[in-house]
Amino acid sequence: MILSNVVFVLHRPSSAENLGAVARVLKNFGLSGLSVVEPPAWAGAPRSGRGASGREDVLDRARRTARHASDLLETAALRPDLAAALSGTTWACGTTSRGVEGRPRLSPREMARELSLRSARGPVAVVLGEERRGLSDAELGLCQAVCTIPTGAAYDSMNLAQAAAVLAYEVALAAGAEGPQADAVGRAEGGAQATAGRRPAPLPGREPARHETVEALWSRLRKLLTAAGYLNPQNPEDILAEWRRTLSRADPTQREVELLVAGARALERRLRLTPPGGDGG
Repeated sequence: MILSNVVFVLHRPSSAENLGAVARVLKNFGLSGLSVVEPPAWAGAPRSGRGASGREDVLDRARRTARHASDLLETAALRPDLAAALSGTTWACGTTSRGVEGRPRLSPREMARELSLRSARGPVAVVLGEERRGLSDAELGLCQAVCTIPTGAAYDSMNLAQAAAVLAYEVALAAGAEGPQADAVGRAEGGAQATAGRRPAPLPGREPARHETVEALWSRLRKLLTAAGYLNPQNPEDILAEWRRTLSRADPTQREVELLVAGARALERRLRLTPPGGDGG
């Protein structure tokens, strides 16, 4: 596990207190990667009447909750959308309380083990949704897997910061992190779970596909397959979602996805979907 390669992505959090509490939780467990997809309210007027914008007001209130972890808020990446927040990552796991067809559904411990394996190959992300509605199917579609925290049927909705605490604990456990919390984990778990169930490390030189390259492929395929009459132009994402799941299970390398993008580009030129002198973006 390379903890510096693990980033927690908060998708449009609505509560400044939750944002600050998540920063505090991450620091509790030795994590520092935090990215925030800005909610629309951040562009508006400050709720408290202080600061120049809603964003500054929220971050100021979040710092008070974060206390000694406020430095994570200062270094957090603020992004306009989830695709931008995942740019540069090689694998992402979205969190949800519901099942998603065709997606691996991991427990927090299984997710942490997967992060442990994949973080050695590049940046990885844990994505948590907005408090009231969580992550949509389209947002979960940008992730390679989903994670569900087991909860009681009578009340299966968890607070954002509480969910982050459960997941961050499991990541620290899988990492065998040093420090007071790891000592406590070792006593509670017998010191065995930090390495249990890990798969062999991937072969050297096998660079995993980057998120933005995969998204470039889907952008081209959406255009290409719609022009060919394969996709329903009114609902192209339905079939593409199945294609996404197929590619995700294949776990392609960066080189393999680049080859697919190049193939789609060649077909675009053949079908004259690309303007002369351009590559279609």
